[in-house]
Amino acid sequence: MLRRLTRLTVPVVALTTGYAFFPKEWRKNHSSELKKINHFNESINDQLELSKEFQELSSNDKIRKFSPRQEFPSQHRENYVGSGILFGPDLMEIDPIVFINPDEGELTSFYHLGTKLISQDGQIHNGIVSTILDEGLCTCGFARLPSKKGVTAKLSINFINQAPPNSTVVLRAKVVESKGRKVIIRGDLETYPLNGGEAVKIATSECILVEPKWFKYLSWLQVF
Repeated sequence: MLRRLTRLTVPVVALTTGYAFFPKEWRKNHSSELKKINHFNESINDQLELSKEFQELSSNDKIRKFSPRQEFPSQHRENYVGSGILFGPDLMEIDPIVFINPDEGELTSFYHLGTKLISQDGQIHNGIVSTILDEGLCTCGFARLPSKKGVTAKLSINFINQAPPNSTVVLRAKVVESKGRKVIIRGDLETYPLNGGEAVKIATSECILVEPKWFKYLSWLQVF
């Protein structure tokens, strides 16, 4: 009995403490800058809006378009990787643009990766790719969980090619299995040439998303 009580209370206390204290400090570093502008590279955003795929997604009534910053509670927005910590000139220069069809379990999202996101070999760091895949695949699967919230239980990535700096990339993801508190999502990340040319597949991935049992007790707390 004591063990079960501890397993429940410890994560709840830890999560609540983090929610209450950490965002206050983190906000100081990013909020003023991020409120000024949503896109540091408006030309990329404009070119995306002219692409055929973007227009088809925008015109589909079953698909919802949003920015991740709009979905996060205000005290956490600046801590979101794609539009917070790594958002800025020569980093992620546009707020990630996400299209999701919750009925079909499908997601398409666009990013632009600047020159400061490279590794020692001059190409986009695999850690950036991993982060995009983790956040994107989870976003794709959240709607299938009972509480619409969850955590990554396992993320498998097959790195195929590296993206060059100043790349616009697209993530396409789909739920392939959904049962109770477990969802499996697969996705591909590839370059998205805006001026013609062949797309280059960067990585493929599979994510196992789960909802811990104790999440249902925090449904009132808008942390995620």
